Amino acid sequence: MHGRVLHEIHDAPMSNTIMVALWKGKQPGGSSEKLICYHVEYTVSDDKGFFTIPNWDEPGDFKNFKDKTIHVYGYRKRYRTSELTSEIITPKNYNYYLAKPRKTDDENKAREARLRDLQQLIGETLCDLKGESRVNLKPMYTAIVAEAESLVVTDQDRQVVQKLKSWLSFVTIEEE
Repeated sequence: MHGRVLHEIHDAPMSNTIMVALWKGKQPGGSSEKLICYHVEYTVSDDKGFFTIPNWDEPGDFKNFKDKTIHVYGYRKRYRTSELTSEIITPKNYNYYLAKPRKTDDENKAREARLRDLQQLIGETLCDLKGESRVNLKPMYTAIVAEAESLVVTDQDRQVVQKLKSWLSFVTIEEE
């Protein structure tokens, strides 16, 4: 799967954007057929904004899943996903748009909004995987936590960062 990260307004290429792809589907035979994440891959966009998500051959365990989709998310410090970007990938070549955070004259509101954006991004990419592919979320989560830590001013901000750190620890697989 190939794509390009572009600035929402200028269509300028956005380099060094961390991209993750989540394979999701409905597991057959379960009492409730909810959409679950069963695989994660990641990459980083190059200096021209291009990225390639590695192909993944589904093992037999997942061949019978229904309604399979691939969801792609991007992270770049001080940017947010633009409304122009579709969350679900269907074409092979895909444009992922980033935008600056919405403007406000109130620094506190801007900081709180950015922390909410970072929380939302982790929330959208949570993947209750058993196995090693969840470690592919670590580069994105590490960068998100670092940006969130740089924004901390209040006790409430610290609580948000602690929650984000808990998800970072979830995607870190300890070496045996």
